[in-house]
Amino acid sequence: MMRCCFALFRIFLVVLALAAPIAAAEIPQKATPAFWVVEKDGRTLYLFGSVHLLPPDIKWTRDEIERARARSAVFAFEAPLKDAEVAMARFVEAHGRLPQGKTLKDILQPDLFEELEKAAWAVQYPPKLLAPLRPWLAAVYLELYAYLKAGYSPFYGVDHIIEREAQARGAQFAYFETVEEQLSFFAKLTGDGELNYLKATVRGVLDEPNLPADLIKAWATGNTVSLAAMIEKGFEDVPQLRAQLLVARNRNWLPRIIDMLKSGKVHFVTVGAGHLSGKDSVVAMLRARGYRVTGP
Repeated sequence: MMRCCFALFRIFLVVLALAAPIAAAEIPQKATPAFWVVEKDGRTLYLFGSVHLLPPDIKWTRDEIERARARSAVFAFEAPLKDAEVAMARFVEAHGRLPQGKTLKDILQPDLFEELEKAAWAVQYPPKLLAPLRPWLAAVYLELYAYLKAGYSPFYGVDHIIEREAQARGAQFAYFETVEEQLSFFAKLTGDGELNYLKATVRGVLDEPNLPADLIKAWATGNTVSLAAMIEKGFEDVPQLRAQLLVARNRNWLPRIIDMLKSGKVHFVTVGAGHLSGKDSVVAMLRARGYRVTGP
């Protein structure tokens, strides 16, 4: 099941208060997530993989990260979160609902619909609220509420903390995308792609309930190999989504990151951890271009 779209989870959850953590005991309270330093021609840029929802008691910062943040003049993120709820609501209304009068029960095979209802109750989300949604959006909500049920909150997420502290010191900000652009990758799935995504998500919720904790544990221990393997496995049934949501975005970001490095201003770039691990990651792309990237 694909669980790497942490930025979208934060957009969904930014105004919600969550319950006490359930799975946090499996995650080390003192995290040591991976961190990269990009260098070329005497200039430096920092890359940090974010988890946008975390349990409240996890501590992830350390001296090298604090020094990097102190040195940085510009903080870059995937998308601006100001007015994100409004942007998302507008997008969902235009692209996330089935035609008037249609429901998921009308378009899904009976066995998949039955499993969908089981998965919805498993994450404590009423199935009737999913009924008018397109399969891709129903899948996103199921994944979202799997994290919600586990007690993870955006208010303890890495990018939320970094952004808040950077704002307090008057730093500059940069963004790679808009909220609408992020959501459009789901809406552009083919009909079969949407169904495959929903099937994989339902199966993951029912068969792998501990996967959110497993992913965060891999991030918290700096295990980029394990994290990349879990993400790749999650995309097996939806290669189109992998191509659009992961690889294409990494390629789109690469020129921007190179320009940031050339700008003369030190940038601290925080993006979802899934974009910095694996063979098609931003880190791998930079190394292939001849940039020195220190880190795993």
